[in-house]
Amino acid sequence: PLTTPLPNVTFTQADLSAPLNEKLYDYCDSLSCLHTIEHFGLGRYGDTVCPEAYKVGLENLYKILKRDGKFYFSVPMGPQRIEFNAHRVFALKFLVQLFKDKYKVDTFSYVDDKGDLYENINLNDELIENNCGCHYGCGIFEMTKI
Repeated sequence: PLTTPLPNVTFTQADLSAPLNEKLYDYCDSLSCLHTIEHFGLGRYGDTVCPEAYKVGLENLYKILKRDGKFYFSVPMGPQRIEFNAHRVFALKFLVQLFKDKYKVDTFSYVDDKGDLYENINLNDELIENNCGCHYGCGIFEMTKI
């Protein structure tokens, strides 16, 4: 936790894989979840094993964010799978479907398997279907809550 007060900064701790305290609903206008959600529920870091924990976490993030708030999100991208108990890799098609009724995707960028960054990509069906050619890339979303 923060020990030194900072203007306009409030530290709030919550377990995003558990039921959320309602006082955190519509709590902030900007959230980032960068290479985190893929680890939820796999037990690697002392958390409870729960295959659906990432969905609970994403739903809690949605509840915390105010309407029209910005959500910055990145995860490993490729054919959908779990790499032992280290992390998940998400298929782009799965993510697009998961977000479609909750967020407007403002920009999508990705890092491919070679480490090259592709910024502000216009997603089409072919790119979505083949995960932008990635087996283990990084999908980077900037979204607005609808």
